[in-house]
Amino acid sequence: MAVAGATPQAVSVEVPKQMSTASERPKWGSRGQFIMVLMGYAIGLGNIWRFPYMCGKYGGGAFMLAYLFSLFCIAAPLFVFETVLGHKFQLGPVGTFTNMYAPWAGIAYVCVIMTCVILTYYQALLGWAVIYFVQSFASRLPWHPEECGGCTTGDYFGKTVLNAASFGDEGGWDVQGQLFLALMAVWFVTWLALIGGKNVLGKIAYFTVLFPVFLLIVIFCKAVTLEGAGEGVSYYLTPDMSHLTKANTWSAAASQILFSLSPTMGTAIAMSSYHEKSYDKLLQDNLIIICCNSAFSMFGGFAVFSIVGYLAEQRGLPVEEVASAGTGLAFDVFAEVLTLFPGGSSPFFSVCFFFMLLLLGLDSAFAFVETLQTYVIDFIQHKRPDLEITPKMHVMIVTALAGCLFLIGTVYTTRVGSNLLDIADHFCPTYCLL
Repeated sequence: MAVAGATPQAVSVEVPKQMSTASERPKWGSRGQFIMVLMGYAIGLGNIWRFPYMCGKYGGGAFMLAYLFSLFCIAAPLFVFETVLGHKFQLGPVGTFTNMYAPWAGIAYVCVIMTCVILTYYQALLGWAVIYFVQSFASRLPWHPEECGGCTTGDYFGKTVLNAASFGDEGGWDVQGQLFLALMAVWFVTWLALIGGKNVLGKIAYFTVLFPVFLLIVIFCKAVTLEGAGEGVSYYLTPDMSHLTKANTWSAAASQILFSLSPTMGTAIAMSSYHEKSYDKLLQDNLIIICCNSAFSMFGGFAVFSIVGYLAEQRGLPVEEVASAGTGLAFDVFAEVLTLFPGGSSPFFSVCFFFMLLLLGLDSAFAFVETLQTYVIDFIQHKRPDLEITPKMHVMIVTALAGCLFLIGTVYTTRVGSNLLDIADHFCPTYCLL
């Protein structure tokens, strides 16, 4: 209440600064960079490795029906919602949830934990691809029966590449040298791509997204000509309706599309926050990303199940038994078909295929680490609003993240690492994401 005769004085009110303002935040160089980075994030190793073996395990076409239902009713709406949130608040996941309702900030930190768990074993999978990629430069593929003493590709993968052991076996926790070095190489490439910033990452994504599509088309054209391919495709498309009455099928389908689009990981929020506030094509971008992601999975399924049908006929096994081979499906099924290419072309196509796997996986890993970096930078700017994030500090943050996650991931380079990976892959995407 004013007092008569008193002289009004200016009152200084300090307004707390948010984690970062829209003007300070880095921006995408173009619309295409944003689409390619998020498309690369969604279209990953799981589209070739995880989607087919989930189909094989849960009734082929029945899983596909549950997958499509989960896509339209769960994953797609969540993905669109998260990109809208990131664009509106111009902040990472923590800042976004805090602005919506302060106690919800804890949701974003749960996403951090899930991202770290998934990223550590995801990079270990890419390490397997590095080993196959390097070995493919031989004049004859080392997993060819004539080169490995008549062994199957599954035996080569389990005994030679992984040197796998069961829990309780002597030496089960010994770190395997080649797996350790392969994991280190994957993290080094990831670090190298991220220290250049978002514009460099956006340009890299054009290659890492588009080139694998071309390579998959080449593999598909060869796969459909194999004997027994029709049986595999028939299993892929024909639904075993009994699986739709099982809760496991629905939880697996929902976890697969959530694992692929990953709307609950905070990446969609983080990436869309780097758009200009005036950007008005977000819905169209979302539709492109969502449709291309699922189309790649389904098209890849045709290639995989053509090969599965061939192997089932060669081994005298049911298609569903070969298709549910687990996390090694891409390194067993695809590795065998690569030995079937005519003449001396097998090494060439093997190099291309495992290079494709690496590209698919790396662009997803880039987005995961970029998301974690957004968490760290937003946290720093929240605690120290006056602190400028310099390029040198950016490199330090990326280096610290890559180093810590690499050390955590070394547990998957042990002889029991593949078993640990199966456990992590089952429980984290299936239950935590749901």
